[in-house]
Amino acid sequence: MKKSIALLIVLVAIAALFNTAFAKELSGEVRVLVRPDEGAVFEKYVPLFEAESGVKVVVDFVSWADITSKTLTTLASGGGGYDVVMIPSADATKLMAGGWFEPINDMIAGEEDLWLKTVVDFYSDTDGNLLGFPWYSGASHWIYNKAILDKAGVDPAGLKTWDDITAACAKVKETQAGDFCLTPSIKYPGNFYYGWGSITKAHGGKLFDDEANILFDQDPATLKATKFYEDGAKLGYLNPAGIGLSDYETLIEYGTGKTAFMLNSTWSATQSMTNKELSSVTEDSFAMLVPGNGEFLSDTYLYAGAFGILKSSENKDAAKAFIKFITSDDAQKDHALYGGNLPTRVALFTDEDIAKSWKGYDVLSDQLNYGGFAPKIEWFDEWRMVAATAIQNVVKGEMTAEDALAWLAKETEQIKADAE
Repeated sequence: MKKSIALLIVLVAIAALFNTAFAKELSGEVRVLVRPDEGAVFEKYVPLFEAESGVKVVVDFVSWADITSKTLTTLASGGGGYDVVMIPSADATKLMAGGWFEPINDMIAGEEDLWLKTVVDFYSDTDGNLLGFPWYSGASHWIYNKAILDKAGVDPAGLKTWDDITAACAKVKETQAGDFCLTPSIKYPGNFYYGWGSITKAHGGKLFDDEANILFDQDPATLKATKFYEDGAKLGYLNPAGIGLSDYETLIEYGTGKTAFMLNSTWSATQSMTNKELSSVTEDSFAMLVPGNGEFLSDTYLYAGAFGILKSSENKDAAKAFIKFITSDDAQKDHALYGGNLPTRVALFTDEDIAKSWKGYDVLSDQLNYGGFAPKIEWFDEWRMVAATAIQNVVKGEMTAEDALAWLAKETEQIKADAE
């Protein structure tokens, strides 16, 4: 017992010395620009970091609606005094192209295997410089209402391809098991990641080549994916209200229990299966891999978030220490438990606590193995807006799938020309 007490005293003393050295090494203030979704984790871990390091952390939360414009304006004006800026994957290409972020390869050196490789690669430039430190990950997921499928006589285990999904939609309509087969999110920005974009990728569609040249207007798989919308609208499989629905609104619509399937984000997928305030079908909702095209099992678009350090920061060491702290095992675990997005630390994908708190965690995590990130094109965000208009016109019956892709190709060339 005396030896144990003595050892404990020694360990406490070592920890105290470590914290003292940490505090002496680091000082000053770290300013952070981030979205409100990180609030719960920041509320817990910022005070802990401040107490341990002696560094003051000032956090500015900016809504999803404003974070892109706020970040671009801040960076273009010299950084606005910020040290750390969150980089959502949807904005990553144009943000990282500005030359505003400090390479941070040293923060992950020797620990590359601890992190989700697809995210690390995405936040690295063509020279291999890591510009965004991995924070969270996610994907577009396929969710089904088991009660509706049971009523329609559809076994979800047999839904492997998009032809299977179309056949299931026919049965849902024939048996009147649900009002619609799918309520799609066609309104920008949901249309790409949680709609046509992921459905196109899951069909094996090719949008652009490595030089951002257009492929989609001549690609049979992209045409088939677009016809899924055209035919689905004509046959009454798709809820036409999807034209004006964001991904969040699609979740709410699915939660009413009138739709057999939902394609949506990791957060929305978890809410549909667990949050009784947003979903009346939590007991009947389950996740499955996004169907493939028969040649491959599944595919979808991924998304992520990362923290970048500005070159203009005058306190880079403290900024690095804060990022390491807020992306630690414990912090990422809490973020997964309360934030509704997947982690980027590989070990957490087999964490028992997260698995217990997340219905379908194994399937949602597995989807990351069958997906990839959107093309790294600076004008891609503007293109997504136009793509949403094209699919809206298809569902409204104002364009055929062929005409919509041809129109989108012309609009894309204009977007490219304006960007040059």
